[in-house]
Amino acid sequence: MAIWERLNFARTATVNTLEKIDESKWDEQPEGFSNTIRWNAGHIYLVMESLMTIAAPDLETKIQEYAPFFSPGTKPSDWPDAVPSKEEIIELLTEQHTRLQQHLEGRLSQQPANEIAIGPLKLETIDDLLNFLLFHEGMHLGTIQAQMRLI
Repeated sequence: MAIWERLNFARTATVNTLEKIDESKWDEQPEGFSNTIRWNAGHIYLVMESLMTIAAPDLETKIQEYAPFFSPGTKPSDWPDAVPSKEEIIELLTEQHTRLQQHLEGRLSQQPANEIAIGPLKLETIDDLLNFLLFHEGMHLGTIQAQMRLI
């Protein structure tokens, strides 16, 4: 199975899960969690955009618009009043996969334009990066599902 099919599978699971959660629950932060459903959903989008633009700087993105909300180390208690809506985040997540696939098709075996290392893990190709992002999304989807059970 190609990486695009795996990413589509994961993204479909993420979007389907998010669509089932009433937006009034998106900003509740269960005890023991450092963030909310809204933060985790936006963080999935932002990290994929951020790492992909390191790998492919010619990718058009909205990182600067969403970084104040969803970058690592941010937290909802520091957000301004106007946060991205459930609908907006789901739209970003829905279009992201198709846009990335169109932009990177045929480039999977290429090295990223800039070196990408996450701890000891060195991502040497675009495909390596996409596989890491698949793991990252699954990890945050699991967090969202755990939060759903507690809210």
